[in-house]
Amino acid sequence: MKIFFSVSRYGIFVTLLLTCFSVVAQKTPNQLLRGVYMKMMQVKDYSVEASIRADIPLIKIFPVNAVIYFKQPDKFKVESKNIAIMPRQGFSDLSKIIHDSTSYTAVFTGKEIIGKSLAQIASLIPAVDTGDLVLAKFWIDASTNLILKSQLTTRSSGTMLIEYFYGAESAFGLPDKMIFTVDVKKFKVPKIIATDIQNPGKDAKGNAGASKKGVILISMKNYKINSGLKDVDFKKK
Repeated sequence: MKIFFSVSRYGIFVTLLLTCFSVVAQKTPNQLLRGVYMKMMQVKDYSVEASIRADIPLIKIFPVNAVIYFKQPDKFKVESKNIAIMPRQGFSDLSKIIHDSTSYTAVFTGKEIIGKSLAQIASLIPAVDTGDLVLAKFWIDASTNLILKSQLTTRSSGTMLIEYFYGAESAFGLPDKMIFTVDVKKFKVPKIIATDIQNPGKDAKGNAGASKKGVILISMKNYKINSGLKDVDFKKK
């Protein structure tokens, strides 16, 4: 009995000790976001082949192949033979949002299992309420410093949900696939293909009940990372 009691006390002590270390090791929201930002900053520039499929109510859009170019901090270009619906959010905007921790207040607002990962949810409230960004939420895998999902609410584009899927370039924080769920009424569509999306409550026949959300899926392959892209490469031809 004495031996059992001693082992039990020892086991309790070890459990409490590990719990304490876990609490001490818990990252703050700012530390977690800093880890994400530092991973992003490994990439000075990149180009990548992209396949873009958009499902926007009231608009017929065919799949498009494109090449995306990016250079820190905010150079961004899409080249395609056809018209590509390409949200800038989720690419250059994320690093701009989280780089200055004095420009927002970050708080933990929960946890969620995404795939096989436990994501910490960090919500960012801008310090100044006159800008375009109203609220940003990030679902972050603390073990890899990867954003698994983000939700950006802006005055100009409404609420946009972005899901990220990683593969060969996860070490650089670059996804193989992104799924955007957008607010159709506020999402900016090229005028040449836009129809009456200002009233997304009706379908093409005028019937009520049409979806107010659109989905854009972007699959990427053949990244070329830190190849030395120049600013001139981003000028319109």
